[in-house]
Amino acid sequence: MGTKQPAEQGKLVVLGSGPAEARQRLRPIFDAVGQRTVWAGEAGAGTRLKLVANSWILSVVEGTAETLALAEGLGLDPELFFEAVDGGPLDLPYLRNKGKAMIERSFEPSFRLALGAKDARLVEEAAERHDLDLPMLAAISRRLEDGVAEHGDDDLSATFMTSAP
Repeated sequence: MGTKQPAEQGKLVVLGSGPAEARQRLRPIFDAVGQRTVWAGEAGAGTRLKLVANSWILSVVEGTAETLALAEGLGLDPELFFEAVDGGPLDLPYLRNKGKAMIERSFEPSFRLALGAKDARLVEEAAERHDLDLPMLAAISRRLEDGVAEHGDDDLSATFMTSAP
């Protein structure tokens, strides 16, 4: 898990899975690209964990986009939202990072919107295969897909542009 900058710095979080006896052999490789490794269990569990983590990331980004669009639409400085959550349990570094990009309309890609839309489709497909009713993730998937034509090569935070007044 991580974007371009953590990958370049060897600070990804590796989501590993597979036979326990392979862990020691893979440790040097995983340590070279990641700051830590989370072992999820049998083969395939790491991929499923990645879908779960991606659903959280997509939810945070889309939630941030809609929250800041609401603030602007109501005539509020969106910075007031950040002041309101400052230092509390809802104040996330990722929220701040993506929110800043949205406020500044600066969408230099660290993870492209088109890739976020692809990940949202994968999450939605996995949920359907397991008979899970996740309407919020389905809505996020549609929202991201709506933004791909105009902002697909921009950062994922450009989803804000589909909500902004």
